[in-house]
Amino acid sequence: MKKNLFLFLLMLSSVSFVFSQTPCVTDNQINNGGGNCPDVNGVSATGTITLSFDGPVDPNLIPTVVSVTDITDPSNPILVTDVTFGPGHLMNNGDVKYCYYVGPNNNNNLQGANSEFRFFVSYNGTPCGEQGTLPVSFRLFSALRSNNVVALKWTTSMESNNLGFELQRLIGTGKWQVVSFIPTQATNGNSSSDLTYSYTDLNSTRVISQYRIRQVDFDGRSKLSEIRIVRGVGQKNKTMVYPNPSSDGKVSIVFDDVNGIRDISVTDMSGRTVKQMKGVTNNNIQIDNLNAGFYTVRILNTETGEQVVEKFVVNKR
Repeated sequence: MKKNLFLFLLMLSSVSFVFSQTPCVTDNQINNGGGNCPDVNGVSATGTITLSFDGPVDPNLIPTVVSVTDITDPSNPILVTDVTFGPGHLMNNGDVKYCYYVGPNNNNNLQGANSEFRFFVSYNGTPCGEQGTLPVSFRLFSALRSNNVVALKWTTSMESNNLGFELQRLIGTGKWQVVSFIPTQATNGNSSSDLTYSYTDLNSTRVISQYRIRQVDFDGRSKLSEIRIVRGVGQKNKTMVYPNPSSDGKVSIVFDDVNGIRDISVTDMSGRTVKQMKGVTNNNIQIDNLNAGFYTVRILNTETGEQVVEKFVVNKR
């Protein structure tokens, strides 16, 4: 009996508590009034915030508050500026309390009627969440024209700290413009399951249009998706090479059928294959690093056996 008890105590003493490396904020509580906060450069504290996390915080690695965003209106997030935060203090219940400062007059605090805020933290410069993971993983992004409208659809397989998606469009040789902002469907911006989004854009232009998504985090950081291209109204070709001629060694190829599976090969004037791709499922691709010359692209639909041949030119770069 004594031997078994000794072994149990030995095993218990060898167990260490495992901290989540970079847990993220799940909830916040704001209290206005400086309380016991120290003055900083002669400025008294406006109040304190207490943050809860999705995992235990290592007392040797207290996170710092990087930014705060007003998300009262999810379609119009506002990054709060002119506010600074003191070092965090780990409380007995696992929450972390911070003093915050907005200036000598203290007349612009974080407390507002029915206001909601999202706090973003980091650990010695490392953002919350697992290192090396992307804030959003796209499984699908498609754009398909039907007369005067373009149907856009995208699916995410994972979202972390995601505020939403800024849909952007470029018509012809113009500039990128914001079409709309679509808030995330993920609870608190975090999801590990598939989420599908859609948007219908009224677009009656007769030239090529390009679409992309700017994914925005709660802390204001962003990443751009791949580009999807659709033909203009009245452009009948099932396959389009754009631009033709190319001046920078890059061309995009747009397919009418978004559901096809294709094998693609590009040959130069001598018949030498310079690019080859198999099993392409996107409705557009980009080919780059092409030297000046004349090229032929052959597209084989592996499901129907249909083959399309297009020619294009690359001018000197």
